[in-house]
Amino acid sequence: MPKSSTDLLPNFIGEVPIPDLEDRLKDAEGLLTFSCPDEEALLRAAHGVGAVMLHPHGDARGITAIRLIEGRIDVGLTTGELLAHTDRPATEVPPRYLLLWCKRAAEEGGETVVYRGRDVVRYLQERDQDTLAALTSPQAAIFRTEQYEHVGPIIRIENGEVVGVRLRFDHLIHFSWEVARRLPAFQAALEAVARRFALQAGQGYLLDNRTWFHSRTAYTGDREMSRIMVV
Repeated sequence: MPKSSTDLLPNFIGEVPIPDLEDRLKDAEGLLTFSCPDEEALLRAAHGVGAVMLHPHGDARGITAIRLIEGRIDVGLTTGELLAHTDRPATEVPPRYLLLWCKRAAEEGGETVVYRGRDVVRYLQERDQDTLAALTSPQAAIFRTEQYEHVGPIIRIENGEVVGVRLRFDHLIHFSWEVARRLPAFQAALEAVARRFALQAGQGYLLDNRTWFHSRTAYTGDREMSRIMVV
């Protein structure tokens, strides 16, 4: 029997909002997928795990539309491939959780790709200790926006556990020489642990922005995602 679209989604929990969503997320090690009828239900789910963080591109509710906007240079607001990243890495305290909900699916492409920081570390521990050392250096990267700047590791490890990840590839980012020369190895590690899934309209995912990287493939069509960041 052919699998349904929800059978192909990792850690699918059904329709949100639901009770104990944050506990469910922790049990699933930072990644859940779900269905949701509309943006108001998505907001209720977000409020169930924390306070909504406003964004310059979002509306007064804290919802940002991720779609093609002509004239914008932000890669996320084009139809192009969006490389692995975390949200708001230049801020002192980035959002803890992200909810992304598919309002309109792409005609082709637009696949979600996620990468758990712990999996990246394990891959590099076994194969490339030098690249891991570069990524975890306190001077690994400088993340900047017009308002914020943060200098620190791309992957932060404490007591053997990944406790923070920060990454951008688009603009206002400076990598150390040790990171820059090892970017191909880092990209290979990300690709090796990538998890991919396609969202249909009405489906979404909840991600721990502190421990997971995420991205999307290029797409065609009038794709639109609704994003909420939670602190």
